[in-house]
Amino acid sequence: MRRIPFILLMLTCTCAFSLQGCGESDCSLTTISYAHFDFLDSKTYNPVGFTQGVTVTGTAQYEDSTMTDTLFNLAESSMSLPLSFTNQTTYVMHYSETMRDTIEITHKNIPFVSDIECGTMMHYFVESYRYTTNALDSVVLINPEITNEERKNFNIYYRASDSE
Repeated sequence: MRRIPFILLMLTCTCAFSLQGCGESDCSLTTISYAHFDFLDSKTYNPVGFTQGVTVTGTAQYEDSTMTDTLFNLAESSMSLPLSFTNQTTYVMHYSETMRDTIEITHKNIPFVSDIECGTMMHYFVESYRYTTNALDSVVLINPEITNEERKNFNIYYRASDSE
């Protein structure tokens, strides 16, 4: 008979701890990793804004299929873009009907599990990149690690007279 209050106390404590565990989550609110690009003037290093905006399409190839989609519509002074689950991502920046630049990034995909309850996220490590220079001056890699934390990864430099 003296064991019943002890058992009830243990049962109550167990229920209270299990209910608390179900309601809280340490999972990140952002689970997608984006590459972050800033547009800068190549002489002054000040942010460059586009009056017309820039549309960016992404292209991914997998075996014999090619997928192209608009990733960012009317980028003004910076942008954050997703990467492909293949090891190469190609972005085409459309300044006008005829003027465009291509940025091609080769990356290592790194599956990342911070907690088993949160599932798998994909992080990336930039191995190499190349670009065209029709309107842009240069692209500089700032941080090769692309994670779900917002950090600057690339600076895209323009000659200010070309961007306005």
